[in-house]
Formats: sequence, structure tokens, C-alpha cells
Amino acid sequence: MMNQNQQTQSSSGDSGECPVCHGTGWELYNATVLDYGLPEEVTYARRCPKCKGQFRGEDRTGTPKEYHDADLTKFDFGVYSHDMGKMQDLCHNFLDHFQKWEMAGKGLYLWSRTPGSGKTFLACCLAKSVMMKYNLSMRFITAPDYIDAVGNSYKRERGEEDPSQIYRECGILVLDDIGAQADKDWHRQEIFRLVNKRMEDGNITIYTSNMSTDALNVDNRTRDRIIKASIELRMPEESIRKKQAAREQKTFLASVMG
Repeated sequence: MMNQNQQTQSSSGDSGECPVCHGTGWELYNATVLDYGLPEEVTYARRCPKCKGQFRGEDRTGTPKEYHDADLTKFDFGVYSHDMGKMQDLCHNFLDHFQKWEMAGKGLYLWSRTPGSGKTFLACCLAKSVMMKYNLSMRFITAPDYIDAVGNSYKRERGEEDPSQIYRECGILVLDDIGAQADKDWHRQEIFRLVNKRMEDGNITIYTSNMSTDALNVDNRTRDRIIKASIELRMPEESIRKKQAAREQKTFLASVMG
């Protein structure tokens, strides 16, 4: 009789692909939630219970390593001292009714002046959940790294793939820390090219920033398009990263001090 590991390997076949998640590392499941007081069945993604992600291929989204397993169920809206009920409802609406947002050409602009407020994690949770539920191509990149990718594209040999092209064409993009790029003319032009191309193609972008759109160091054409193509949400001015570090230190000290 085969043990569980042997059964998993046998079921996956020679391709090494899990029969449940098909190599994605995620399983889709349905759950009933209340939408305006009425029950509605929605689809979520969770880590594959069969292979635990062991058959998942390399994460090519560019998401930071600590957020590889991010999805909206992982984000704790209750950790803030502010009431996050409306933002939580809006984020779940973005996931559950993404096709309506897509038809309207609307993404999100998450910002706060406080580092560690959770905006990047929330953006990754939303984008990864949308990617899994709607089978979209998804990428994550910081604005400075995107500028570097564009610069590298000019150095490529003839016939080589443009490393920056995927960010202009993917189904959903997290453009992290926009405003942190250097304030140079060609940087402004390339950010405009990215924002304009994605808006024209109807591809959705989730921006994160340490500044509002009014203070963003982009030209007026870019700012107008970002405002048109995204709903601006201000995150609480709280460092969730510091709170998490304090909890971890307290737990550690309790364990070593008995």
C-alpha cells in the first residue's frame, strides 16, 4: 500500500504537478459571505492542502519573499486602532466583483506617510487573490526598480526580451512606492508610458505610496491618469510593522524567561 507521499507523487504524474493546485500552490474554494445583508457565495484561494505548495513552481510575480503566500484572508484589518470596516468592505468588493472594477478601468492607490502601515502587504494580498481567482498574470515591482528595468532594456542585445515589457502588459500590477523614483525627466516619461499604456489597455494597477496623488512627483498627465484609473485610499498613520515586532519580542522573551 502506498503512503500519502507516494500517492501524491503518483497522482502528480511525470510532470511533477499537483492534481489539486496544478502547480500553483493554491486551491480555490467557495465561501458564503454577507453582501449588504444578503448571503453571497464567493471564491477564495488558500494554500494547497495536498502538496502544501511543494509542487509550486518559482514565484515569478516579483512579490517580496515574505508576501509569497499573501492573500486577502491573511490581512488583519482589526490590528489597527482605527475602524477599518469601510476599507475592509471595499477591498473585499474589489476581489469579489473585480470584473466590474476591470470594466470601469479602476484600480487602487494606497498611501500613508508612515512606513510599515501595511499598504504594501495589503496591495500584495489583493493582487495575489485577484490573480488566483481570475487567472490573471500579475507582477509586483517598486517604482525605482521599474526605472532600472527600463534602463536595462536599452542595454539588451537585438532580439533579447525587454525586461520591462511585462509590467506594462500584465493583467494586474502592484507598482510599489511610486514617488520614490528619482525626479528626472526620463524617469517621469517612463512612468507616464507605464501608467498610460496600462490605462489604455484596461489593465488594472494597484499603487502604493508615501504621498497623496496631489504631492506625487510625476507630471500632470501621469497624475491625471492615476486619479482617473484608481480609487485613492489613505491607510492609517500607524506602523503595523512596529506592532508586529513588539508582539514577536514579547512572545520570544516569554518563551526564554519561562
